[in-house]
Amino acid sequence: MTQPPTDRIIFFGTDAFSVPTLIRLLAGHWNVVAVVTKPDSPAGRGQQTTLPAVKKLALAKSIPVLQPEKLSDAIDDIKALKPRAGIVVAYGKIIPASVIKLFPKGLINVHASLLPRWRGAAPIEATILAGDPDTGVSLMRIEPGLDSGPVFHTAKLQLSGTESRLDLYERLADLGAELLATKLPHILTGNIVPIPQDHAHATHISRLTKTDGEIEWGKPAATLEREIRAYLGWPGSRGTIAGTEAVITTAHTIQNDGPVGLSYRTPSGELAVYTGSGSLVIDRLKPAGKREMTGPEFLSGHRLT
Repeated sequence: MTQPPTDRIIFFGTDAFSVPTLIRLLAGHWNVVAVVTKPDSPAGRGQQTTLPAVKKLALAKSIPVLQPEKLSDAIDDIKALKPRAGIVVAYGKIIPASVIKLFPKGLINVHASLLPRWRGAAPIEATILAGDPDTGVSLMRIEPGLDSGPVFHTAKLQLSGTESRLDLYERLADLGAELLATKLPHILTGNIVPIPQDHAHATHISRLTKTDGEIEWGKPAATLEREIRAYLGWPGSRGTIAGTEAVITTAHTIQNDGPVGLSYRTPSGELAVYTGSGSLVIDRLKPAGKREMTGPEFLSGHRLT
């Protein structure tokens, strides 16, 4: 009978992307002695206090939770737990060297790209925006610097070019959890040696802001279609359509040029907008203050000039 792992592990994570990995660690009976996550924060129109997704799971499993504003403030708490290794998945904060050195076997990060491509806070969105033909997850040893540490292993995922941010978040979260569960025993015993990244081929993506979702109709339709998929959920692709502010949730492109920003009805009855190159056909949208609807439903209640 296989003995359960004994290494004392601290898990760093915050949003829903982290949850599948923590579930797999617990299912494998890894000795997770604490979860470190970001502080509770207000969310939604009512600004009600929201618990990080990982915290909810930790509390349900009676795992101690640390929520420091700054990780340097939690050094004594982490030391007291006597961890051997740490797992980091979508934690959302840079981990300083003073914390890294507390883990004799290092900190292992599950990163949602094939490093060194797409270092930074929004690799999934960057993959869609760039129209990459594939993506994946990397198991990386954390060191001072942004996603620059050596890589233990990767798993690749082929893309169809129709994936949304929400689709890829779910698929890559599961892929990362599976990869870590398979490779972690070999990493901690030293049987897998990490390979340094080729820094000359590194690409970076900055943290997204709400303004990234503001549609610029002068861009090519193909670019806007990728933005809509990349920003689905947050920050959302927002623009003015037939004089109405709306968030576009699904769209496709056609080769039809005209006055940039002008909304029109296609011969087949679809809602479309001329862009800097081609037209964006809006399949689904959510006008401000209203439910999500199809393009033809929107047209039935709006007059186009």
